Amino acid sequence: MTPAPPKKKGTRRGTSLRPLKTVSRGQTAEDKIEELQPLSKPAEGLTLCLMDLTSDNWEKKREALQNLRALAQHHQDTLMTKLHEVCLALIEEVNNLRSCVSCAAMDTLVYLYVYLQKDMDNQAERTGRVLLLKIAQANANVFIQQQANLALEAMVKNCSPGRVLTTLLNTGLNHLSAAVRASTAQQLRLLADTMGAAAVLSAGKTFSTRFVTAVCKTSLDAAAEVRPHGHAILHQLAIHPDFMEMWNHTISEKDRPTLARILRTAQRM
Repeated sequence: MTPAPPKKKGTRRGTSLRPLKTVSRGQTAEDKIEELQPLSKPAEGLTLCLMDLTSDNWEKKREALQNLRALAQHHQDTLMTKLHEVCLALIEEVNNLRSCVSCAAMDTLVYLYVYLQKDMDNQAERTGRVLLLKIAQANANVFIQQQANLALEAMVKNCSPGRVLTTLLNTGLNHLSAAVRASTAQQLRLLADTMGAAAVLSAGKTFSTRFVTAVCKTSLDAAAEVRPHGHAILHQLAIHPDFMEMWNHTISEKDRPTLARILRTAQRM
């Protein structure tokens, strides 16, 4: 069947650390941003940050992560000189068994996405992957999962759509964890909202086909927490006049009746 058509003053190295902002319901990635003081010697500070992240002292790690956030906010050129090393270190700390360090690392990724934006494209897949996998590792720890989702939100809003889509689909779409698939669907929905239906459907055949195929898959997911995101995106795309052509070329015959029913239900709401 066919359906109907950011600046407050923060802390310098050597001063006491403020606690990270906690996650509240409805919080966005931008809410995690605080204005920090610039570093007096950013190049030396970056080298020291990378050294301190190899320490066994978790307080040194947290201080280093805070200084990396200041570098992202005020000294992007300096940070770019060692961005790959920084991202590898952050990936390591996202997996830190001490939750305060892990959360600080995820907060630091938010700053990198927000302030470096498309300069993070080359790091998007490896950093996005560790965030999605952190959701699976966190099991029932809702707070950790929220932190990871906020960092993923910052990635979706600031990196190039093609890199974002590749990251989400390669790691999250077929993951065994329903929580990871739900996060993937949630971020796909944010990507659709950010781009708009017209941009999604005109972004090139490869992107548009992969996106619509992924949305249909999430719409039919076995997990109840995944499907609503797929349904919402499908309805958003279906009202665009170019959707029918994409529907006819992308959706398999066996899935069309179920997806058409989903669309009719959404259109009545």
